Amino acid sequence: MNVSTRVTELAFLSIRPGAGEAFEAAFTSVAGLVAEAEGYLGHRLVRSLDQPDVYLLDVEWKDLAAHVEVFEPSDAHARFMAALTPFLAAEPRVIHVPSHGIDD
Repeated sequence: MNVSTRVTELAFLSIRPGAGEAFEAAFTSVAGLVAEAEGYLGHRLVRSLDQPDVYLLDVEWKDLAAHVEVFEPSDAHARFMAALTPFLAAEPRVIHVPSHGIDD
């Protein structure tokens, strides 16, 4: 993937059973840390319909570098993760995909 291509980060978040409300509140309290990041274009957090303890966070970035070279090593990312980690049942699984589809 060309690092200058607009990308979507897809993070699969497995949380502790029953922690949904608290996780969502924690996410809301730190979402601004992502939204203020250089290269951030938008995000959404959605709960799985068939696995209530799984969430998908999708974040739109200007390019791959904005996420992995700028945001991930930042203090803002550390604070973002510190707020969410107590609710996680496993390490997040993160992949990056082009923001456009194959047939676009």
